[in-house]
Amino acid sequence: MLPTETDLAAILARTGLRLTVAQMQSLPLGVAIIQEMIDRVNKPLPREAEPAVMFRPDQV
Repeated sequence: MLPTETDLAAILARTGLRLTVAQMQSLPLGVAIIQEMIDRVNKPLPREAEPAVMFRPDQV
């Protein structure tokens, strides 16, 4: 869910950041990219993505 312009203005007001109009317009795209990354990281991995072997220092 992308934040609205009003949401962004409220967040920026709380943080004290002052952005130009161009910077404000680029924020939703950045938020979308970050949200995709978060979704990808939080996605459960299939069993085959786990390593097949474990390192055991006592067997070295």
